Amino acid sequence: MNDTTPSSFRPDLLAGQVAFVTGGATGIGKEICRVLGRHGARIAMLSRREEKLKAAVEELQREGIEAHYAVGDVREPQAVEAAVRDILARFGRIDILVNNAAGNFPAPMSQISPNGFRAVVAIDLLGTYNVSRAVFDAWQREHGGNIVNISAPFELKGAALQAHVAAAKAGVDSLTRTCAVEWGPYGIRVNAVAPGQIEHTEGMQRFAAVVEDSGPGSPLGIAGHGSDIAHAVLFFCSPAARFISGQVIAVDGAATVDQLKLGLGRI
Repeated sequence: MNDTTPSSFRPDLLAGQVAFVTGGATGIGKEICRVLGRHGARIAMLSRREEKLKAAVEELQREGIEAHYAVGDVREPQAVEAAVRDILARFGRIDILVNNAAGNFPAPMSQISPNGFRAVVAIDLLGTYNVSRAVFDAWQREHGGNIVNISAPFELKGAALQAHVAAAKAGVDSLTRTCAVEWGPYGIRVNAVAPGQIEHTEGMQRFAAVVEDSGPGSPLGIAGHGSDIAHAVLFFCSPAARFISGQVIAVDGAATVDQLKLGLGRI
């Protein structure tokens, strides 16, 4: 998924800052780590699988990015708090938090078990709360910062095979807006990015196994890359977004606003 899309931002944009990315060992999360790291941030990532974390950190380090990992489950507050303490002990600060850890499997509502539904909500929504709260309490309450939540473009429409994810991400969107209001006085901006179809991700591979291929799925006629999401995160963390908070932006090639379902082609 290592995309070489050139950046429009200066390489030292985030120099001196520390970015904490949950679910940063694979997929979109790793691309977010890469893009933030290429722009000067030191990277800390959290995930449950140490072998993938270690491989991701080694990959970033070969690119000249300073990176560190902590093993933990975002569903467990004590594990999250321990990871935050570890990051602060190593780097001394957490300027940027990206809540990217997520669970997903495509299934109709009638076939999602209570445990399956609960697991996705716990990772996506409760995990976002747990990590945001831990970072707020430990650092950003006193020092300000940026929080970017990775959501999904499901809040305003139904999403077949995604009832659990849609419910969880709608909560993430609401939490984004609420935290932006409550934490704005502390100098914290809170926004969210909602990815559309992103190539070469685990989620897209799972959907490909159960859904007939219908093309790129966006009026632009293309699918996105992980770097498209990562650069949206980078923008939210940049001084260019200094007056933007409480917003959820879909990075999806206009797929979520396409009421004609790609039927017209060029007009």
